Amino acid sequence: MFLSHANYLLLCTVGTIALLMLMIVRARLHPALALLVAALVLGTVSGMPLARIPVSLSSGVGNLLSHVALVLGLGAVLGHLLSRSGGAAALGEGLVSRCGPRWLPVAMMLMGMLVGFPVFFEVGLVLLMPIVVSVARRSGRSAIVAGLPTLAGLSIVHGLIPPHPAAMLAVAQYHADVGKTILMGLAVGLPAAVVAGPCWGWVYPRLQARFAGAQMARADAACDSHVAPESFAPESFVDELEADAEAQPSASMHRAGLVPTALLVLMLPVLLIFLGSWADGMFAPLGPWAGVNAALHLLGDPSVALLAAVVVAQLLLGRICGWSAAHTLRLTGESFAPIAGVLLILATAGGFSRVLNDSGAAQATVELAMGAHLSPLLFAWLLAATVRLAIGSATVAMAVTTGILAPVALSMGTGTPYGAELLVLATGAGSLFCSHVNDPGFWMIKEFFGLEVSETLATWSVLETLLSVVGLAGTLLLAGVLR
Repeated sequence: MFLSHANYLLLCTVGTIALLMLMIVRARLHPALALLVAALVLGTVSGMPLARIPVSLSSGVGNLLSHVALVLGLGAVLGHLLSRSGGAAALGEGLVSRCGPRWLPVAMMLMGMLVGFPVFFEVGLVLLMPIVVSVARRSGRSAIVAGLPTLAGLSIVHGLIPPHPAAMLAVAQYHADVGKTILMGLAVGLPAAVVAGPCWGWVYPRLQARFAGAQMARADAACDSHVAPESFAPESFVDELEADAEAQPSASMHRAGLVPTALLVLMLPVLLIFLGSWADGMFAPLGPWAGVNAALHLLGDPSVALLAAVVVAQLLLGRICGWSAAHTLRLTGESFAPIAGVLLILATAGGFSRVLNDSGAAQATVELAMGAHLSPLLFAWLLAATVRLAIGSATVAMAVTTGILAPVALSMGTGTPYGAELLVLATGAGSLFCSHVNDPGFWMIKEFFGLEVSETLATWSVLETLLSVVGLAGTLLLAGVLR
């Protein structure tokens, strides 16, 4: 009686997001189940015909999986092959060994970005921890100070740069160009990673001079264990790493071949995606070069590019490490298990997004922001940052935000011809904001580096906040330049 239909839908959206947060934070419900419940509740209270809600939900799930399932699965295979061959560690050590003390933090940051392209943050951290410990001891720094640049590199790739699955979710939802998003993500992400990694790693120990004493010994003991809490790194994963290390020759025996091979495998999908994005500029889509243009577009598709990288990795890494066909097959099969939970979260997020769209709730939410003359980029960042603060998961924050904004992203406009790509960056930057005690990654950092809660807040939480704020500033600056 007292609310317009648009305001009622807006109230439904706010209430549903609040319910989603309560289910995840208080009731400890898995995010995938919470997203399904939230979608059903929103569809019901918004007035959608009850028979239409399951259809809308299923349609959203199928649509999103068609964009990210192959990327997620192939990326998991590529990351697993790199980790079990020792290629990721060899690449990191090679990068670090070629840099002097002055450029070591930058090398650690770049190492985090390179290794983070095909793997999830948690897996990348497990892979790089031995290198972080080694660098900390050689440089006389505490483990967390030596590791801050690596953490910054891993995290910024997670939020901003495809073909990482989290960033690919936003690219798919906003219908952004992958190649352009990679270039723009690097332009925004590199300065943010430098500020949050090497720069913060230089400032923090000077603010906390006492940090390098007892904490370093405690952190070294924690790092040496190489065992994460069960909820983050299952014992089976650690056991498999150890068993594979015994079964295969050590990485040092193959390092001369592993470093260039690992670099090739990591960069191949990025190069192919770039070629696909630039195909129309190099070869006309019509005329005698039409076939070449079509072939480059095919190879530049993220799924095809990652498939090519996986095939090359199996051939080259398998030859270097002496893997049999059966062993390569087993490694490929093993790589799918860890992504099941993330895949389910993304699928249910797609269903939630479709219900938001079909109910009209997404349009009402965006109209409010437009009526308040709020920049679409700032609105995307604020929404993602709010969900991240409340729920803790960067992936869920990105999924919820894209679910609200994607249905009307084309009509929002950002004043530039690169609106969709800029929305990806703004959403990704917001999803990284201020990791704290409700984020499983927070406790993973605490345990791996042997930190107190206050020390984790002062290092990791500040790093994530810096990445988010500087990422937003870089996105707004880039939008102004491209206007």
